[in-house]
Amino acid sequence: MKKISRRQFLKTASKTGLAVGIVGGMSNRSIFAGPSRFDLIIKNGQIIDGMNNEPYQADIGIIADSIEAIGKLNTTNSKIVIDAKGNIVSPGFLDIHSHTDTELLINPKAESKIRQGITTELGGNCGFCPFPRKKPLSPDDKRLKGLDFKLFDWTNLEGYHSAMEKRGIANNHATLVGQGTIRQYVMNNEARKPSAQEMEIQKKLVSQAMSQGAFGLSTGLEYIPSRFADSEELIELCKVVAKYGGFYATHMRSEDTQLIEAVAEAIHIAESADLPLQISHLKACGRSNYYKIPMVFDLMEKAKKRELCVAADRYPYRAYGTTLNIMFPQWAMAGGDKKFVERLKDNDARQKMKEEALEKIEGNNGFESMLISHVNNKKNRQLVGKYIQKLAEESKQDPYEFACDLLISEGGSISIFGFGMGKENTELVLKHPLVMLCSDGRAMAPYGSLNSGMPHPRNYGAFPRFLRMYVREKELLTLPEAIRKMSSMPAKKMGLKKRGSIIKGNYADIVIFDFHTISDKATYVEPKQYPEGIKYVIVNGKIVIDHGKHTGELAGKVLQGPGKK
Repeated sequence: MKKISRRQFLKTASKTGLAVGIVGGMSNRSIFAGPSRFDLIIKNGQIIDGMNNEPYQADIGIIADSIEAIGKLNTTNSKIVIDAKGNIVSPGFLDIHSHTDTELLINPKAESKIRQGITTELGGNCGFCPFPRKKPLSPDDKRLKGLDFKLFDWTNLEGYHSAMEKRGIANNHATLVGQGTIRQYVMNNEARKPSAQEMEIQKKLVSQAMSQGAFGLSTGLEYIPSRFADSEELIELCKVVAKYGGFYATHMRSEDTQLIEAVAEAIHIAESADLPLQISHLKACGRSNYYKIPMVFDLMEKAKKRELCVAADRYPYRAYGTTLNIMFPQWAMAGGDKKFVERLKDNDARQKMKEEALEKIEGNNGFESMLISHVNNKKNRQLVGKYIQKLAEESKQDPYEFACDLLISEGGSISIFGFGMGKENTELVLKHPLVMLCSDGRAMAPYGSLNSGMPHPRNYGAFPRFLRMYVREKELLTLPEAIRKMSSMPAKKMGLKKRGSIIKGNYADIVIFDFHTISDKATYVEPKQYPEGIKYVIVNGKIVIDHGKHTGELAGKVLQGPGKK
């Protein structure tokens, strides 16, 4: 007898009306024969609707991609029935600060995200996005090795979206337009003000992206070239975004020594351009800056009283993930990595940048808190997973000099984890009513071309970790409060009217999980581990995760921002 896959079996059964009991650890799901009103019923689950209401028990009836009924339903009226007894049924999780971009064109299964229950992601954060391009990638481009060139033959957001739709994706995807990408397109990595003509080109490119479906503008003001833009340049771009109903998401200019000033600047930009503000991965890095968090909240709350739509997001970890070069002065980074390396090789320039660099490094708890997470040079791969301070001591070098030499050998950039955030501050941020959850990660997989380096565990475990550590164990928030931060709150910020909550008529993006066992498994040393306790993930009415296994369904949709006509 020829074997068929579980997915093929289910499709055949549902089409033919075959009455069967599902085996293989799936006995809580059945398929019924005869005429069916619903495509899928979820029965006996404890529903948390995403809007901070009390949990209640009811069945959910789904037809095609939408929730059509909530209540006591006759399960014989459905092609497929999932018995969710003893489990939580919640809206699919929305990751408002994601770095999943072209990864979905490489592996559309969105493995490390969908297995967390993330049914919708907003990419294009921190000032970077995959568009616009001055010309399509060449078929000979080394980055396309082993990939379908036709999926990368685009120059703007419209073409990028078209490629995703052609490829098919497992979860829903939306994007911001990155200010850094726009600035680099027009001005390369030059550290100066744009000319009037250059400013107009930037504005036209932002307008084009918004009209093609971007949800807003992002900045990465600690990164090149975003950091070279002043407030006035950013205000002008945000005014364009405001005309299309978008919002401003910012990785601020400082998350440590100049944190208060950076928050004030972000609020000033949003108020001046009259558009909503989203502060990315809000944190206070370095022990000497922990006291500033209540002051940040005060600034945000006062802005909200002035009717600014302001919120923030944060991942549930105390270590950030970034590149070491952001610790160095702005002038040292002008011209990009190549120029930066030239300055590092010049001893006078290296010493000139030392005081400012060390001030920021010490403000982030020093080299002893910085773990190398990724290098490009094969000769340096034995350094991954080790702290810079310890490596410097072993080589009998000053840690600053060691770091500079390492940056030279790596072409100007290495990835690090920085253990810079305090326990109490992390809890204060995560429970604040203006803060929602995010991963600040990208879709990865422990196989194929998305399996590289030592990624931050947030890529695999952010959302389950939040539910395990901060809700179940620490009881920092109630479960309905936590689910709201993961669903309706980000959906509202993005303007998604039919996602983020379990309501009749909404799209059927649903997560079914065991609150008693849901847990992240990813660690800093062994990050490539999927979470536990998530039984089902349903995207637009289709089962994508079934008892922790990916069904192969590519049920996601490309979501369009408010400016798309």
